Parts: sequence; structure tokens; C-alpha cells
Amino acid sequence: AASVYAGAGGAGSRISVTRTLSSAGGAFGAGYGAGYGAGLGGSVFLGGSGAVANEKEAMQELNDRLAAYLEQVRSLERENRRLETQIREFVAQKGPSAHDWSPQWELIEELRDKILETAVENARTVLQIDNARLAADDFRVKFEAELAIRLSVDSDIVGLRKVLDDTNMTRLQLEGDIEALREELILLRKDHDQ
Repeated sequence: AASVYAGAGGAGSRISVTRTLSSAGGAFGAGYGAGYGAGLGGSVFLGGSGAVANEKEAMQELNDRLAAYLEQVRSLERENRRLETQIREFVAQKGPSAHDWSPQWELIEELRDKILETAVENARTVLQIDNARLAADDFRVKFEAELAIRLSVDSDIVGLRKVLDDTNMTRLQLEGDIEALREELILLRKDHDQ
């Protein structure tokens, strides 16, 4: 929305312009008046009951979000230029007595550039944080899988040791039985020879 207020006899004027754009968890706001402001906010929540379902899909979504943020920044720049042109035309129509706003415009443009750079840098930082979170989740899932395999192997080792002990006991019993049978066979041969 835009509005213009002018004082009596052209002694003073105030121009107020506000525009807000929002999409996909990000919001941009810009205003002209006593100052200029723009902001970018975005948050990503990755939740679930364990493993990351599809890392490539998550990365693509984050890249798409960054592209949307950058497109909104460009759109905001275009809108700001259009509004600046309208304001300059309005000031020019007031006549030769209009105040020279050139220094203020230079300051506004410098501040706008800094704000937009900060917004883009914030979007990049959010993306880096999300990438780090995805990597951490991936390592956690791998660790849990390796731990489960180790516990399974430990359980198998305990079971195999029990089987080995049982086998050794059976072998000892069989060796004892064989020795007894040999002795019995020797006695039987002696009896047979007599």
C-alpha cells in the first residue's frame, strides 16, 4: 500500500510505502518512510522416528528454498527500484523548491544493498546448518546400525561358545566310552583265547 501526505504550501511532505512478500517459510518486508527495512526469516524442521528417509530429497528441498529466497530478493529489488522511481517523480513534480534527497538516496541504496547481502548470507547459513544436521543424522543412523550388528555378533559368539562347550563335553564322554569299550574288548579277547 502507498500513501502520500503533503503539508500546506508544499512546506513538508511524507511518503509511506509498505510491501510484504511471503512464501515457503520465508518472509520479506520492505518499507519507505523514515527508514528502510527488509528481513528474511526461515526455519527448517526435520523430524521423524529415526533414519533420514531420503537425503537427496531433503537436499533438493533446501536448494529449492534457497532459490526461492534469492528470487524473492530479486523481486524485492525490482519493487524497490519501481517505488524509488515513483518517489523521485513525485518529488520532481513539486517544483524547483523540492529538497535535494540525493545524499539520502545514496545512503538508502547502500543500506538496502547491505540488508539484501545479509538476507542472502542468512539463507546460506540456514542451508549450511540444515546440511550439517543431515550429515549428523546420517552418522547417527550408521552408528546405530553398526552397534546393532555388534550386539548381534556378541550374542552369536556367546551362543557358539555354549555349543563349543557342549561339543567338548560330548567329545570327552565319547572318548571315555571308547576307552571303556577298548578295555572290554581286550578282556573279551583274553577270555576267548583261554
